[in-house]
Amino acid sequence: MRVHTSLRWRQLMPLVIAWALLLVIETLGQVAMKMAGAKVGAFELNAQSVHAALSTPWLWLALVCYLGQFAVWMNILEKSTLSAAFPTSAIVFVAIMVASWAVFDDPMGWEKIIGSAIIVAGILLLGGDADHAAPVPPRNNAEGTPP
Repeated sequence: MRVHTSLRWRQLMPLVIAWALLLVIETLGQVAMKMAGAKVGAFELNAQSVHAALSTPWLWLALVCYLGQFAVWMNILEKSTLSAAFPTSAIVFVAIMVASWAVFDDPMGWEKIIGSAIIVAGILLLGGDADHAAPVPPRNNAEGTPP
């Protein structure tokens, strides 16, 4: 039984790491975007506002985080079914709320705490799909045919 548990954990470890990485990257990206917005101020669609936005490192960090989110999400979807992965991604709402409380001193009342508990409970109720993940279809090249 212990060998089976150890093997199972080794198989799940890359997916657990990917989820942790997604959580960190998405949260950092949202904090960086908020910091960019605070630094730039009111944004208008003109050359001055665009230049101001492009001049802040926070915007560049947010854009890098968005690219990182895409890469990690593709990795997660390769190992999971969409029906399990997408609801699980709601945990990011909780992480961003905690980060905004810690970084920006946003209020954290009992309503948000209960709401976060409901989100986590919903994720747990929906469950994962590690035991019955659908096989991943073969990758295709740019023309849509298998390599």
